[in-house]
Amino acid sequence: MTNYRDLTKPEAAAALQEFLDERGPALALLRERLDEDRQDTDALLDGSLESLVPLWRWLLSRMTRRDAPGATDPASVAREAWPSWERYTTEDERTLSLESLSLLDGLVSYLAAIALNHAPRARWEIARDRVKRYVYNNHPVLVSGRGDVHNFLPDLPVAQARASVRGTRESPDDRIAAYARSLIEQLHQAESVNGEAEETEPLLEIEDIRDEPGGYDFEIGLSDELAHGRSRDVDRLVSELSGEDGVKKVLREDRDMVLVRAPSWSADKLETWILRRL
Repeated sequence: MTNYRDLTKPEAAAALQEFLDERGPALALLRERLDEDRQDTDALLDGSLESLVPLWRWLLSRMTRRDAPGATDPASVAREAWPSWERYTTEDERTLSLESLSLLDGLVSYLAAIALNHAPRARWEIARDRVKRYVYNNHPVLVSGRGDVHNFLPDLPVAQARASVRGTRESPDDRIAAYARSLIEQLHQAESVNGEAEETEPLLEIEDIRDEPGGYDFEIGLSDELAHGRSRDVDRLVSELSGEDGVKKVLREDRDMVLVRAPSWSADKLETWILRRL
């Protein structure tokens, strides 16, 4: 498995084109599945933000585990059959069936179409950052203005679907619609930003403390922005992280520090998980 972050520049350009080439077929397949289920396809795909509410409700009802009767385990087929964003971000799909991934791929296409319709000056780019371990390096992202904020559209829908299927967290019917509204607002705000980007402190720093007494594997130091300005977001992340596979315990020891016991996780995996949800 090759992660987006490990691609060369030519490979990343090819991956972006592959992602864009998949948008039309994925949306067509979603429409086909809606028709087969006798849904009002024209209403569910009318291009409005409101349509994302019943569409997400329907999608969640069709999400299946990879080991469910009649479902296709992604591990049983060639990786080339996976959506490219799944192939370049996930080594082993341990939750969703291939059919579920295909439906989510269609949702990504529809979400992108809505965002571009409401923010027509937005554009697709390859994410770049001077930080080598930056979570979205080489990912196909939707940006606007200077392109400082990278929106990798599959992230939130897939995370919500996996949590829903595992039963660790319910996803409200309006979750994707709310995400689309905030995405469009962010794209519009980015259009009006001028000047050079300012240097900012890292949102968090993760230290591997397996060799230290206390029984925890990682210590997460939080920036002032997270510890004070986004404290409620941190509390939500602590709750969600506690339900992830392989995570034994999560403790917000102090306002600016979180301790994690997850023996099978790496610091990179933990950082990626957190930053994608922030």
